[in-house]
Amino acid sequence: MLSVLDTPARAVSELVLALSSAAEPLAGDAATGVAILLVVVLVRLLLLPLSLRAARAGRDRLALRPAELRLRERFRRDPVRLRRELAALHRSHGTSPFAGLGASLAQLPFFMVLYRLFSSPTLHGGANALFTHTLLGVPLSDRWLAAAGSGMLPAELLVFGAVFVLLLLVAWWSSRLAQRQATLGESPSSEAEVVMARVARVLPYGTVAVAAFVPLAAGLYLLFSGAWTTTERWLLNRDRPLPATA
Repeated sequence: MLSVLDTPARAVSELVLALSSAAEPLAGDAATGVAILLVVVLVRLLLLPLSLRAARAGRDRLALRPAELRLRERFRRDPVRLRRELAALHRSHGTSPFAGLGASLAQLPFFMVLYRLFSSPTLHGGANALFTHTLLGVPLSDRWLAAAGSGMLPAELLVFGAVFVLLLLVAWWSSRLAQRQATLGESPSSEAEVVMARVARVLPYGTVAVAAFVPLAAGLYLLFSGAWTTTERWLLNRDRPLPATA
């Protein structure tokens, strides 16, 4: 089924190979890993307008908190009317609980292409030149579960261990930022937002679980992109003021 991704995978392969060749004099055996990092930077720069829009939507939702509190007080005995009024309030200001998902969803196609690129030794029936590339001696097509099942070599233990430790650190930081956002007083305006707020604090750790099943190259993408997302969120929201409550 993933063979439908072979055409974009070939295009991404050419880009990664070119970047890897350029980085090899300085990066050596880590050149392909550096190339993946550079591609992540390129993808995230292209998605920056979506990230900025998400940050702006978050600030808009925070600014609406006083109006939300008034509506909650006015319609506290009529939950159906309250949900309708809150939805109308957010709609009139162009905000939505799902406004921050654009950049995340836009990354999914590239992640799938990268997964295909390091999961198949052939593309369109031809050899996949990247399939055998390594990071410090560990094939980028290797998976943690497969390596653990067959007994890890020292190089695999070092590389996979470093990736998982860094993924955990990024997940912890991202979860802390989600908790901070909650403590700033962004009162959920619907049951969906309550669930999303809880999921946002746990979801970052899902990347660690996913990384155990995907090729090392895809795990690197999760690490680099997650670090970018978390840093970006911190930079865009570090000066966000506490909302008024009256």
